[in-house]
Amino acid sequence: MESRRLSATIPFPTKKTLDTYPPLQKISFMYKYIILAVLCLLTACSYSVFLNTYPHLKNVQISPFENETSEYTIAQDFQEHLVNKFQNDGRLRISTIDPDSRIEGSVLDYKNEVYGYNYENNVTEYRVTILFSVIMTDLREEKTMYENKSMMISEVYMPNSDNPEHLKTENEAIEKVFDKVFDTLIRSTLEAW
Repeated sequence: MESRRLSATIPFPTKKTLDTYPPLQKISFMYKYIILAVLCLLTACSYSVFLNTYPHLKNVQISPFENETSEYTIAQDFQEHLVNKFQNDGRLRISTIDPDSRIEGSVLDYKNEVYGYNYENNVTEYRVTILFSVIMTDLREEKTMYENKSMMISEVYMPNSDNPEHLKTENEAIEKVFDKVFDTLIRSTLEAW
């Protein structure tokens, strides 16, 4: 008796194999390979290489920042912004009782100045620049995790711009600066390659 084997492998489509399928089956056959390739690409891109360099830290205390500027509420606004960012991030809880880490510092300087003009010599851009002194301390191991006594960050805003990607107000620019300070703290302390 003769035995026949069935092969369960699907060959990669070539011109020769595609010619054997009717036109509609050719399209669905190619779509299967395209979808498989896209899925492989998407799953490969979702892998993250960030590690928590301080796994023993579970919470953070954000001390009131000193204000050395003429902007009355900027230090308090910055502290509240940091609290909100840490709460939304979720890696460190906000704590005032027996914290694992502490963030403290000062807002040293604030400037809101003209940054750009149009061809008619009208002001079109302003730049907000804030100078910070920021220290983040690991209270469990009693060491400084991050320190920058002259962190200067600027953001440009354009009140009359039609582009939705541009910042429109001074407050939006200030919030963007605050976001950059938070991002710098996270990248420099909790994330490592």
